[in-house]
Amino acid sequence: MTDFSGSARGKGAPERWDHEADFVVVGFGGAAAVFAMTAAGAGVDVLILEKGEQGGGNSVCVAGGLIMTPTDDEQAIEYLDWLCAGQTGRDVLEMFVRRMKDIPAFQHQLDLPVKDNANPFRIGGFFPEFVRAPGNEGVAGMSVVAAPGGAGLYNAIAAKALERGARVMYKTPAVSLVQDPFSGEVLGVIAQDEHGNDLYIKGRKATILACGGFECDEELLQQHVAQCPVYFAGSPNLTGDGIRMAQRAGAKLWHMNAVAGPLNWGIKVEEGYVYNTYDFNKVAGFGYKHGVFKDAGSVIIVNRKGRRFYNETIDTSLVQHGLMNRPVWLAMDTEVPEYLNVPSFLIFDDKAKAAGAVMSTLNSRTPRWSEDNQAELAKGWIIQADTLEELAAKCTYPRIPGVCEAGSMDAEGLKETVQAYNAACAQGDGIEFGRQEFTVPLDKGPYYAVGPMFPVFLNTHGGPQHDSSQRVLDLDGKPIPRLYAIGECGSLWGPYYNSMGDISEFIVSGMVAAESALAEPMSVA
Repeated sequence: MTDFSGSARGKGAPERWDHEADFVVVGFGGAAAVFAMTAAGAGVDVLILEKGEQGGGNSVCVAGGLIMTPTDDEQAIEYLDWLCAGQTGRDVLEMFVRRMKDIPAFQHQLDLPVKDNANPFRIGGFFPEFVRAPGNEGVAGMSVVAAPGGAGLYNAIAAKALERGARVMYKTPAVSLVQDPFSGEVLGVIAQDEHGNDLYIKGRKATILACGGFECDEELLQQHVAQCPVYFAGSPNLTGDGIRMAQRAGAKLWHMNAVAGPLNWGIKVEEGYVYNTYDFNKVAGFGYKHGVFKDAGSVIIVNRKGRRFYNETIDTSLVQHGLMNRPVWLAMDTEVPEYLNVPSFLIFDDKAKAAGAVMSTLNSRTPRWSEDNQAELAKGWIIQADTLEELAAKCTYPRIPGVCEAGSMDAEGLKETVQAYNAACAQGDGIEFGRQEFTVPLDKGPYYAVGPMFPVFLNTHGGPQHDSSQRVLDLDGKPIPRLYAIGECGSLWGPYYNSMGDISEFIVSGMVAAESALAEPMSVA
């Protein structure tokens, strides 16, 4: 029998618990809200520990109105197995496919307007995203609620959970699991109050890790995703807390290199907020409707040599959640080695600056970039210069081992790029890399830049491995007693991801874990 007495901080039950509940849920994102709504609806006591001042996690960074749904179970399982590259057990995929059919009924419980004709539909590039993958005919999209947006959907689920009696302790991060020192049974968690004092919180039936991935932990990102800095569009609170707690409890990890993106370029400011370039998405109209492009269009993206390197106006429905971008955006000079296009810079002129906010954000909890760009200019987030040579000199970047040496943008390269781009705009065709829209020249100063920018992904998918009941598995593939993981904290997704799959997963995993955990007996510890 494994001896857990050496686990960090977790040395068995304390003499006194500070708080108790039937279920202790770590994190208050979408999956946690679904779990709490389901479990509290069954009459049990649910206590949620949220490290931030409010919940939401990555669930407030999604479209919210769409879900993925199967039209043929066997084909859908084949499709998901292909996207996961065989790394996810068939029992987990079967559960996911089967329970996606329950999502409409779940959403009908929410205080949201629902559609009368919620029927599956197909849009190549989204549902399914990979139109030639085996089994793709078995996957479609569905819109059940009337497009509430990610925050609207999350708020509706969270409100229902609280209405049913779930309790939340904000600004209370969990730091460690409490385990029986010999059996490994998870008894609860050690959390910290806002003053840094330890709180021992008992989960009488189970503890549920719902604290997302590791999008904002630089060490984990560098080890598992890319050696260059990358940013994520979601919550700055997602720092791998659940992953580390699960590891100390003996959990096996999976899908640690599975990410969605890159879809944008962006910057991270002091508060941890990420602002990204518009995605030019024709289908959803996110970027194409914005004045910076619709009314101006004088915008390009260049590398530190001052050179354009891709079509900035490519429709994101064509890049398969960033897979098409990776070979170019993350291209290497193998003789050094270093990155060719990381970092990059957004270059624009007065026409674009006057047309609206030049940067955006996918996170509804991040303050909006100002429409006149003045606040960001004053903060130094936007660089201004009268000439392209002066702008290039101001576009500096730090030394990043394995990525690039410190320096400033090549002025001659930027001048030549802008001259070639402007000439192609005047001729009406022939713009490099196939750009055919928003072909407006950067004709005169002042000029502006945002950067250095790094690739912006949507979310990570790695974390503790779970079975079809959402129970966390140890290194031998056996369930760790009374420990569950849901949502992006050990997602089922592997190397490839289909649009809106995360929404479907946070609803399914929350429901399944609640139903499974309700069957747990009360702990005697």
